[in-house]
Amino acid sequence: MKSPTRLAAATGAVLAVVAFGSTAALASGSSSHHDSSSQHESSSHHDEDSSILRAPIDGSQVSDPTLFGAKPGGAPWVIEEGQARLSRSGSLRVEVEGLVIPGRGNPLPTLGASIACGGKVVATTATVPFSSSGDARIRAHVTLPTRCLAPAVLLNPGGNAAVYIAVTGG
Repeated sequence: MKSPTRLAAATGAVLAVVAFGSTAALASGSSSHHDSSSQHESSSHHDEDSSILRAPIDGSQVSDPTLFGAKPGGAPWVIEEGQARLSRSGSLRVEVEGLVIPGRGNPLPTLGASIACGGKVVATTATVPFSSSGDARIRAHVTLPTRCLAPAVLLNPGGNAAVYIAVTGG
């Protein structure tokens, strides 16, 4: 959470920019309508590396449904913290901390990821080391379809894409 001092400073900076912009527009006699439409046009173009998914990760439960052809793990998994980010160009970043089976820790040496678009798995990653305390980082580049609708990331034990132990959207 931002401190009140930082929030007040940021608010003051925004107000100063707005006030300066309004004064400059009045002084030049130009319409701000033209400027705002130009900004809208440039901001409507999507950057090639813009995120199409930025989501928390939650551990799977035995009672969870089959997702994209993958079944949930055979034990409940909990997580302290997890985040996934997928860009339009296929850059995938996943970080998990404390992804474990309660009372047992993490029995798996490696972890992989499956990426789903439009209701089906379209890519999988190589496996990465998965610590006994449940920490892992995946950095990969995957090939995505031209349109990746409703993207999701499933974390697979040992790279087994038929099973997931965690998923985005928790």
